[in-house]
Amino acid sequence: MAVKIITDGACDLETEFLKLHDVLCVPFYVSFDGEIYKKEKIEIGVREFYQKMIDEPEVFPRTSLPAVNDYIDIFEPLVKAGDEVICICFTSHLSGSFNSASNAKMIIEEDYPEAKISVINSYCATVTQASFVTEAVKMRDEGFSYENIVECLEATKLNAKIFFTVGNLDYLIHGGRIGKMAGKAGNVLNLKPLIILDKGEVTSGGIARSRKKSLLKVLDIMKDFFTKKGNDINDYVINVGYGYDEAEGHAFHQKVQELAKELGYQEEIPILQIGATIAVHTGPHAIGIGVTQRYKAL
Repeated sequence: MAVKIITDGACDLETEFLKLHDVLCVPFYVSFDGEIYKKEKIEIGVREFYQKMIDEPEVFPRTSLPAVNDYIDIFEPLVKAGDEVICICFTSHLSGSFNSASNAKMIIEEDYPEAKISVINSYCATVTQASFVTEAVKMRDEGFSYENIVECLEATKLNAKIFFTVGNLDYLIHGGRIGKMAGKAGNVLNLKPLIILDKGEVTSGGIARSRKKSLLKVLDIMKDFFTKKGNDINDYVINVGYGYDEAEGHAFHQKVQELAKELGYQEEIPILQIGATIAVHTGPHAIGIGVTQRYKAL
């Protein structure tokens, strides 16, 4: 018997990491024509996805969530082997992946009443979901029980946040997050929205008048989170996420590391490329910081 950790493609962890740490990932599907859907990272790579967005800016891609059967196909062999399953899903406020996994759990339990499957609505996405999964891996590798891992994850999941900005308002307009008139006016004025993902929901963090200023404001929001809200920076895992522009992502990552060091952070900060699941809503130039509370033994 072993504890097996499952997640969905919204976590944006590298395939190499998943393989190395025995984490199974259920991919999302992506389409540029609304008819042919491909599995992200399996049938279409993230770089290929972004390049297509850049080359065809008038086309707005779509994603489709994992089906119930996608989860059943992962769960069933593990349950048959007697393993205990912890499945960490993208926030239910933005996707039905959690519902698909929950339905798969119920179907499996009909045939295997003794199955141990916990499906967790992480209230996270991309970089914070990545940290949430890595925290689960650490607990598993340190010998935490199945029940204790689930309890620790449930206790910390509402404390994760992402502070980010995007290149323009086009994708937010297309997705209905911003009205067309307001969005067009914002684009004319070169306004850059600051966005916060908090408790699984998207909220406004303000606006900036240029890309450079928006990135500086994202850093300010992170700084305020630790200096004005009484949060100990070393109680959190910090990640940086970027979209298409790798050079910009690494330059921003360096600034985040410098700020974190000033605030007393004691670890290196990982950098991840944001995947298609988020990018279809934010566009190719999303960039930001994720902070996820570390687990504490209960």
